[in-house]
Amino acid sequence: MQKLDRLGWAAGMAVTSYGVRIGLRANDPEALPALLDRLPPGWVPESSPVVERLYSLVVGGPDSRPNVRRFNLLYGDHIRLGRTTDLDPLFDTFESDVQLSVAESAPDRLFVHAGVIGWGGRAIVTPGRSLSGKTTLVAEFVRAGATYYSDEYAVLDRRGYVHPYPRPLAIREAATAKPKKWPVEALGGTAGVVPLPVGLVVV
Repeated sequence: MQKLDRLGWAAGMAVTSYGVRIGLRANDPEALPALLDRLPPGWVPESSPVVERLYSLVVGGPDSRPNVRRFNLLYGDHIRLGRTTDLDPLFDTFESDVQLSVAESAPDRLFVHAGVIGWGGRAIVTPGRSLSGKTTLVAEFVRAGATYYSDEYAVLDRRGYVHPYPRPLAIREAATAKPKKWPVEALGGTAGVVPLPVGLVVV
């Protein structure tokens, strides 16, 4: 971490997401908005510089030598998470890692890998692994008039109520294709804003 700390950081920010303090820093200020855009929904700025997990993005950019480009690097604390010539895959790696980090570390919430919709004042929860069809099922419920809560995590509090995790739906056109992000409004739906008791678990 000492070598990382000696690099010049042009932009940085601390945020809180579901009670987990996350730090972001980059050597290129234009990269910071893309990191913020991939944070879990509902994050808020944090005034304290003390964080539980620190992400460092080093944007390589062009080299002084012709036809040579430096690698872009992403670190989680002192561990390198990725090295690419294209920034987009690195942003995807960051999104996956920060969502998992928050899910594992949230102090007052239990994160279950599941899709969630609201119907009749209750939550319908569909647990499943990635590529199991959670998002497809949630999207069809939303098109049918259900309220969108999440296509990734059921976020439960100590009472067993499910809280919204309304990230854009990651819809794949094919099983091997990269998912495209769809705001719930693009499906004609709305996102939930209040926690709901669980009415049904679909397995």
